Amino acid sequence: MTSIDDQLKALRETLTTQVPYTSGTHAVKEEDLILFYEVPGEDHAHRVDLGRATEADLAALTVACQKATFGVGGKDVLDESYRKAAKMDANRFSLRFDVTALLNTITPELLHGQHVDEDNSKVLVLRAEMYKLNVYGPGSFFKAHKDTPRGEDMIGSLVLVFPTAHEGGALSLEHDGKKWVCDSAAEIAAAPQTPALAYVAFYSDVTHAVETVRTGYRVTLTYNLYLSDRHATTAGIQRRVLEPEQAFERTLRALLADPTFLPKGGLLAYSLAHQYPLPAVPDSAGEYSKEKRCYEPLPSRLPRIVPMLKGSDARILATSERVGLTTHLKVLYGTDRRYEQGYDVLTDDVLNIEHVYDYEGFGREQENEIIKMGARLNRDKERVEQVHKKIRESDDYDPEEDWEERDLTAQGFIDVHWVTRLTELNQVRSSYVAYGNEPSLGHVYGNAALFVDVPAAGQGVRA
Repeated sequence: MTSIDDQLKALRETLTTQVPYTSGTHAVKEEDLILFYEVPGEDHAHRVDLGRATEADLAALTVACQKATFGVGGKDVLDESYRKAAKMDANRFSLRFDVTALLNTITPELLHGQHVDEDNSKVLVLRAEMYKLNVYGPGSFFKAHKDTPRGEDMIGSLVLVFPTAHEGGALSLEHDGKKWVCDSAAEIAAAPQTPALAYVAFYSDVTHAVETVRTGYRVTLTYNLYLSDRHATTAGIQRRVLEPEQAFERTLRALLADPTFLPKGGLLAYSLAHQYPLPAVPDSAGEYSKEKRCYEPLPSRLPRIVPMLKGSDARILATSERVGLTTHLKVLYGTDRRYEQGYDVLTDDVLNIEHVYDYEGFGREQENEIIKMGARLNRDKERVEQVHKKIRESDDYDPEEDWEERDLTAQGFIDVHWVTRLTELNQVRSSYVAYGNEPSLGHVYGNAALFVDVPAAGQGVRA
C-alpha cells in the first residue's frame, strides 16, 4: 500500500498543474472593431476601424488620449519611466463588441472550482466592467505591477488586444515564482479565423508587465472582472470539471479510503495560492465570558472571502465539497518563542488582542490569550520542519540554547496534515501591549489558510 506521505505528495502535485491566467484569440465580426471616440474640444465623434487602421489613424487616436497613470498607495501616479502609454476612459469611446460570449469562454478556466449552491439555484459567474482603452505606440511599455482592485469582489482583469499591426508589446505574467509570456501580435497573426481579437484574463494578484513596443501601435481594451451570482437556469453555463480537478478528486478519494490516514479524524490543511482582501483587526475582542475567563470572538468575517477563491484554492473547495467534506477559511497563529516550542492555534477570524498586557515581555500573556480563543493543532512533520527552519534562520538563534520539541500527539489537540506548506501570502497582524524596560507595542502574526474537516475512518464519507 502507498504510504500516507506518498499520497499527500501526490495530492500536492495535482495542485501545481494550473496557470493563473487564460489566453487565446476570439473571432469577431468586422463591425465589432469599429471604435467611435471623442477628441477634446470637438463636438463630433471620430471613427477608426481597428481591423484596418493605418499608422496615421492610430497616431490620431493616441493624440486624443491622455497619458496613462498607474495606482500607487491608492493614488494615480504619472511616471513615464515606469509606464509610458496613452489611455482613454470608458465614457469617451464606444464599441459594438459584446463581451458576453468571451466571458462564457473564460469563466470555466478562471472559475473552475467555484461552487453551485446546494439547491442548485445559483452559480457564480464573471461580470465584466469596461475600464479603459490603452494605446501603446513605439517605445511604450509598462513595467511589472499588480492591478489595483476596484472592489472586494474584483478577482481579475480581462485584456483585449485589437488586430492592429505592431511588433513587441508582449504581456509577461509572473506568479508564485513562475513566468509566462503572451505575445498577442503573434497569436493574432496565427488566428484560424479573421478578424479576431487576442485576449488574456488573469487574477488580480498576478504580477504582469507590457514589454516595449518596437514598431506599430498596440491597442487594448481592459475590463475589470467581478464575481456575480446568477440563477443556474439562466446562466447558460455548464461548468466542466477540468483534468487537474479530476486528478485532485481521484487522489483525495484514495487518501480518504486509507484507514491509516487520520484514523481518528482531523484536518487537511492547504496554504492559499492566491492573495485575498482579508478583513482588518476587528474594533472589539468580543464579549467577555466570566465562565471561560476569556473573550468570546465575534462572528467570523472570513466566510465572505470563500466565494472569491480562485485557481487551485477554488479547486480545493469545490472538490472537497463534491467529495462530501466541509472546508473552512481560518487563521493560523504560531506562538513559538525563542527557546521554547509553542503551538499552532486555529481561529475563526483575525483576533483583537489589544486588551492583553504582557508584563514579563516574553509573549506568554498573548500566547495564553490566543490559545483561549482558538483550537490547538498537532504539527505534522512538514509543519515541524517549517517551524524549525524559521527559528534557526532567525538573527538571534543560538544552537546551544535550542528548545526541545513537544509531543506532536498531545492529547486534546487536533491532528492535521499539511498538503502545501504554509506561506505568508495572506498574513494578518494582531497587536498587544508588551512590557520590557518600558511599554511598547508587540505583534503576533497569523496566516489565513484552508482547512478541510476529515471524519474518523469508518464515519461519514469514509464509511
